[in-house]
Amino acid sequence: MKKKQKSLIEKVNEKGITLIALVVTIVVLLILAGVTIATLTGDNGILKKTSDASEKTKEANAREQVQLAVAGSLRTDGNIDTDDLNTELSKIEGLTSGTPISGLPATVVIDGNNVIIREDGSVVVSEWTQTGYEITNGEITVKVGDYVLNYDEETGNTQIETTKSGHTTPQNLTTENLGWRILGIGENGGLELISDNPTTTTVTLVGETGYLNAEEVLNTACNELYGKGRYAESARSLNTEDINKLANYNPKTYSGYGDLYKYRFSTEAGYMQYSKSTDNGKTWSEWLNITGLSYQTFRMPGSTETISADNPKESEEIEHTTYIYTISSQITDTNIVNMITKGTGNSNLTQWIASRAINCSDGYAGFRVHNLYNGNMSYDALYESNGDSNNPSCSVRPVVSLKTNVQLEGNSEDGWIIK
Repeated sequence: MKKKQKSLIEKVNEKGITLIALVVTIVVLLILAGVTIATLTGDNGILKKTSDASEKTKEANAREQVQLAVAGSLRTDGNIDTDDLNTELSKIEGLTSGTPISGLPATVVIDGNNVIIREDGSVVVSEWTQTGYEITNGEITVKVGDYVLNYDEETGNTQIETTKSGHTTPQNLTTENLGWRILGIGENGGLELISDNPTTTTVTLVGETGYLNAEEVLNTACNELYGKGRYAESARSLNTEDINKLANYNPKTYSGYGDLYKYRFSTEAGYMQYSKSTDNGKTWSEWLNITGLSYQTFRMPGSTETISADNPKESEEIEHTTYIYTISSQITDTNIVNMITKGTGNSNLTQWIASRAINCSDGYAGFRVHNLYNGNMSYDALYESNGDSNNPSCSVRPVVSLKTNVQLEGNSEDGWIIK
């Protein structure tokens, strides 16, 4: 009888051990399952890493294809031919927007990647992508024109030397509290800010010297005054490409843009003459007389040689690149129009745009610097080929490139704070 009881107890104990082993096994399996799930999912999971690797591969592929397109559009002088660049880009599978390109820097979208082609031909992929006036990094979406409330521009001053501006005396500028709004994506792949207001202090550019150095003067002044903040990588002046991008405007569609001209003094005719090509120099018109008495001499800015009766030579080819348009005729969003043209309305304040242009005609060539005046993309004449000179004074509109690691919090209605 005792042996039977002992056997029964042993059996109960054995069953208890079996249940404990089963529970332990289940717990271990659950732990292993949890570890497996954690390994597969989460910010550091295999699936996330696989997805990230796939995205990185797409980014690298997009960058490589654009680099090849840039390489295929280089001219013998080392500059990029934008027509050839557009042709090369159109061959890329996955290209969804950004062409045609009229100038650099420019942005194209390939497989959802924002690929920026810089002025020097280098290529960078940005985590920010822009569709219309909306810009997103996948976590937040900002809009062109949104206010950024806490950009710290730091105070400073700079001096523009007479050797650069052509002005009779040096010009001193000091940092102003201008306010800041989102403009777009910069060449470094980070966000760019535009000042809410143009400067109250003006910059004077004079004649040939002012024309030759205009872009350098304006960009350097903006960087010295507004590009030193702790969130900034650099600063520059507003340029035509910034505005054309917002306006979806291609200046090459402007009547006469890009036509080539040549000028000479003809001893046979006894006049300065001009010839024009509308097909990029393949064919030229007959030489036609320029009869205006004030246009019987011709000198390119920076040249020591004047074409005249005493030196009857032919000038090099000159491209007409001047254009004008009303901002509100190209941009329907009044918020964007007001942001770009702010300060150029009833007060008739004019602000420089750091982009030079040439105006060729049947009398002379004029060398200009673009500006914003009375709501228009316009220009000021600084130097004429017959030697005439002007000295316009305009406000400046700085643009700041934020560092790529800058993060924002807030919303479009109340404004954004840099974290």
